[in-house]
Amino acid sequence: MGSGTSKQLKCPGDYDHEKFNLILKLYDRLDSNGDHVVETDEIKKIADLHVRNKIRVLKEENDKISMDTDNEINYLNENAKLKIKEVQESLKLNIENVKHRNNDKKDTNNIEVNSLQNMSEEKKSKKFMKAVTDNKGHINFWSFFEYMKNKEQDIKNIVW
Repeated sequence: MGSGTSKQLKCPGDYDHEKFNLILKLYDRLDSNGDHVVETDEIKKIADLHVRNKIRVLKEENDKISMDTDNEINYLNENAKLKIKEVQESLKLNIENVKHRNNDKKDTNNIEVNSLQNMSEEKKSKKFMKAVTDNKGHINFWSFFEYMKNKEQDIKNIVW
């Protein structure tokens, strides 16, 4: 294109005219003999620049990848710290709730133990009768059996 044939080419409407003219001049220079074929000898300089640019772009991409990796890892670490803190706080609250609930149960049991320890013989008999009688107030074998079936070890402790 050394003969200037590239001057007949028109810049695409959506492309910058100055940049298009730069590309035309470079092509004309590469095709110095005008045969519309760029010879290997004619492209050595631009090929070197092309390779250097590709190396630069790849290194920049690697730098960006490294930076993105660091940012993502930092985000994951910070997110993990927040989640760990949330789990620890939830665990602490759950432990406190378990302690409170079980202390309430123990307090209730202790009140009942105290009440049972201070119960008169008459009240003890009424309590036992309530546990072993049917809905008519009679002790029948099956009501008695249901009450005693898990307490057979207690039978030997009865003082007659």
